[in-house]
Amino acid sequence: MDQLIDIGWPDAAPEKAASGFHVAMHCLRRLLEPELRPGQKSSFIVRSGTGFYRFEPTENWWTDAQEVGRFFRWARDSDTRGDARRACFYYSRVTAYAIRPFLEEEEPHRPWLVPHRRRYEGLHSQALIRLIQIHEALGELDEALEYAYQLLRLDPYSELATTVVIEALLRLGRPDHARRQLYRFLQSIEQDLGASASSNLLTLRDRITHSPRADAVLGPSIRRADRHPPGPAR
Repeated sequence: MDQLIDIGWPDAAPEKAASGFHVAMHCLRRLLEPELRPGQKSSFIVRSGTGFYRFEPTENWWTDAQEVGRFFRWARDSDTRGDARRACFYYSRVTAYAIRPFLEEEEPHRPWLVPHRRRYEGLHSQALIRLIQIHEALGELDEALEYAYQLLRLDPYSELATTVVIEALLRLGRPDHARRQLYRFLQSIEQDLGASASSNLLTLRDRITHSPRADAVLGPSIRRADRHPPGPAR
C-alpha cells in the first residue's frame, strides 16, 4: 500500500493519500467487475496481511502490453527454429501496435512509466529489424521496403533501414532518388549525431557516386560533401 501511495499520491498528506488510495481501490474493483456486490471479494484485487495488495489475472484477462510481449516471444521462438514465415507473422503482430505513443501522455506525471515504454519501443524496433532482414533474405523486396520505412519513422538514423531503402531504389531503377536519399542520410548522421559513416555506407556511396549521371543528379552541396567525405568508419 505504501508503495502504491508513493506512486499515485506522492505529494499528498498521509491521511489524504490513504483516503485517495482506498477510493481508487474501490473504483478499480468495480471497474474490473461491475457486478461485484458490496462485501464480495474481488477476483482480481487480493488483499493480504496489513496493507498488502496483489493483482491476480485470470485466464480471461487481457492487456495490449501483455499481448505485445507474448507475440514477440512467439516470434523469437519461431525465428530460433528457422520458421521464417511464422516468425514474420508474429513480428508483424508486434509492429501492428502503436508503440511510440504508448503511455506518453502519462509520462510527465508518472516518470516510473518511462522504462516500460522504452521496453515496448525496443521490442517494436527489434521486430522491425528482423522483418527487414528476413524478407530481404527471402528476396521479398516490397515487404522489406515497407518495414524499412516503418523503422525509419521510429529511428531516422537506422543504417539498416536506409541501406535497404537505397538498395531497393537501385533495383527498381531509381538511382537518382537513391543518391539523394543516401546523401541526406550521410549529412544527417554527421550533422545531428557527429558520427562518421560506416564502411558499408561509404562503399555504397562510392558505388552510387561513380554510376552514370552522378553530377547531373547531385546538387552543389552534395558534390562538395563528396569531395570531403566523413571521417573513417567507426
